[in-house]
Amino acid sequence: MSTVITGLFDNASQATLAIYRLEALGVSEADISIVANDSYTKEDFAVEEGTKASEGGLLGAASGGVLAAIIGGFTAVGAVASGGAGLLVAGPLVSALAAGGAGAAVGGTLGAAIGAFIPEHEIKYYEDAIEKGSILVGVKYNSDNKNSIEEILDNAGASKVSKA
Repeated sequence: MSTVITGLFDNASQATLAIYRLEALGVSEADISIVANDSYTKEDFAVEEGTKASEGGLLGAASGGVLAAIIGGFTAVGAVASGGAGLLVAGPLVSALAAGGAGAAVGGTLGAAIGAFIPEHEIKYYEDAIEKGSILVGVKYNSDNKNSIEEILDNAGASKVSKA
């Protein structure tokens, strides 16, 4: 059985670092989702020369393939569903929202979209954080890699790591 661990990041650099480290661990793009507001673009998630992405044993380990696939899949689901609120979603969550029709699945609120990852009693906290610019990274895991994923999210700078 698998479930989701989430990390809430203050900026795209931290989220990018986490995704590179998840890739080095062997986590598939099919197991990573991102939710952010539409103030971000694909370019915000590119790792530039001079960043600390190579720290922690990443040098040469991560090809960037997972990150490129996830960010390349950014879809403005919220803009469609909420008349322009602007919610960028990438990863398996896009499929879940599309399966129900974006408008029906999102219901016009960010809370409904992140509800796929977050316990109901915490949705408002995450909704406010994402609207202010935080980025939610959700990682589907199994019991074999749970601790490693939590550690990666923490070490990349997640302000809140939780298991749904």
